[in-house]
Amino acid sequence: METLGRESEPLPSEKLRAVIRNLKKERSDTIEKMFYENDGPNILPKFLENQIYAYIELIKEVEKHTTKLEYPISVAFKDDDNNIYYCINNPKENYYITLYPNPINEESPKAYIHSYTRNDDENEGYRLDIETEEFIAKSGLRCFEDFLKIVRPCEAYINSVLAKMS
Repeated sequence: METLGRESEPLPSEKLRAVIRNLKKERSDTIEKMFYENDGPNILPKFLENQIYAYIELIKEVEKHTTKLEYPISVAFKDDDNNIYYCINNPKENYYITLYPNPINEESPKAYIHSYTRNDDENEGYRLDIETEEFIAKSGLRCFEDFLKIVRPCEAYINSVLAKMS
């Protein structure tokens, strides 16, 4: 597994901030629409997929432009089959997400939530238990909660890059 190379071309931070504002506004408008329209529940799955795709594209763009930072934070990796994926940790809540922008033979991007617990067992030593769940966009509160588990670390990563750009 290797970290991907990045371009040194600067990314305007204002453009990045504007995209994030638009994504948040779209999320807010869609949530409001869900409550006031009869077709509300049917809107959610496609909206969630579109938002995740937008965040993946945003992260791809950010990753291309982080070489100018003193301490670049890369989340992009290639596996042994040259598939690119993005892995973002959320240590406060003991999970990380893995985003695959172009899954083989799939139309929509893939997102996985990996919950983990650390166990110190006298007999077994230090052990990390990981539970993986694929995110599948559908209607319902649980799905929206999982969606937020995905976009929050994405936004945190992008904000950390923005902070380093300032």
